[in-house]
Amino acid sequence: MEDDSAFAYKNKKPASSVVCTFLFSHLGLFFLVLVYTAVGAMIFINLEQGAEQKRYEKKMAKARSINQSMNYLVQKMWFYEGQNYPFENFSFYVHKDLQLLEDQIMAAIENNDYDGTVEGWEWSWTFAKSTLLTMTIITTIGYGHISPSTFYGQMYCIVYALVGCPLLLLFLANIGEAMADTLTYFYSRCCCRWCRARRNVSELPPGAPEKHARQLIDEEVGEEEYMPTNEVTVPIIINLVLLASYIILGAYLFSTWENWPFYTSCYFTFVTVSTIGYGDYYPETAMVNDLSASFVETAKMFFCVLYLLFGMALLSMSVNLMQDQLMEKCRWFARWIGLSKDPNAENDDDDPKDPKNDEEPKDSKLGAAAQASPSKENDRRESVAGLSVPEAPGQTSSSAPTRPASAMSILPGAAE
Repeated sequence: MEDDSAFAYKNKKPASSVVCTFLFSHLGLFFLVLVYTAVGAMIFINLEQGAEQKRYEKKMAKARSINQSMNYLVQKMWFYEGQNYPFENFSFYVHKDLQLLEDQIMAAIENNDYDGTVEGWEWSWTFAKSTLLTMTIITTIGYGHISPSTFYGQMYCIVYALVGCPLLLLFLANIGEAMADTLTYFYSRCCCRWCRARRNVSELPPGAPEKHARQLIDEEVGEEEYMPTNEVTVPIIINLVLLASYIILGAYLFSTWENWPFYTSCYFTFVTVSTIGYGDYYPETAMVNDLSASFVETAKMFFCVLYLLFGMALLSMSVNLMQDQLMEKCRWFARWIGLSKDPNAENDDDDPKDPKNDEEPKDSKLGAAAQASPSKENDRRESVAGLSVPEAPGQTSSSAPTRPASAMSILPGAAE
């Protein structure tokens, strides 16, 4: 008993190893990205909220100054009225003062976010907007709806992106590969199942009933004789249909929540999933400003985050499944238009002949020549003109003198 317990204690993994194994799993990486996004949003709030509070105070001071200027302008117009100025002079002074007021208001709108009220203010650094910012940082989308303005906020943004971008790439590679394997498995077991069943039926002898065909349940997954799961490739059209369906689904939801036209929502979802991120459209209504909002409003915010993450994962999966097929089609097109040659044909032309392979044809040729040598020799002898010795009268063919072996033997002195 003591030996078994000691062996079990030695095989027990430390807590740090268990935590690391979980964090680098599919669920662990997803959880790590969500936590990194939420923590980064709260740090951005702490770094930038003080500066935003100061801008709000400046805006209120500027709004009060504009109100005072408007009241002063009203009193001044009454003063002009009491001076009995001619209409031309009265109009000149009034237009001059109104132009000064207009310049003051435009400067307040541009520099202080003046909205016509004293206390009205749309807070930028809420948890929802900060979460959307952190998501657009690590995904490199960059809507630009808010951005850090303080020194510490900008320096933290650099460090946050340096850590967050590789973390998201690791998550996308991990979850994208898992999604690709899952899609390939379901495509093989569902779409290719009918093809395997028809193949098994076609292998039956003529007149045999289909119930005698080989059953698909008896085949091992990945080791099928026809269209094995490990070698099946998902067609490009299926990947494109999945991407289009994902974009259309998101477009429908965002058009409902944000009151956008459907084509605008399609444009937004495509720009988001492809990480282009122009920033001309971004979710505002779906991103709640208060965490104590209703469950539906909070669910919308989390859906936006999940839609962005899984959209990029789906794009990564589709690229992973399509890249080999696209490269092969590009090579085929290049060969078709003459930009490249078939590598198999080049290998056949450039492949040197094996000497061992050459010996066999030579031997076979020698054997054939040996078999055909008597007949060829007779033909050669009969075709030699002027070299045969005429038979003497009464001499039979058996007693006829033998023809010389070669033409050189009949020359003078050759017999000697």
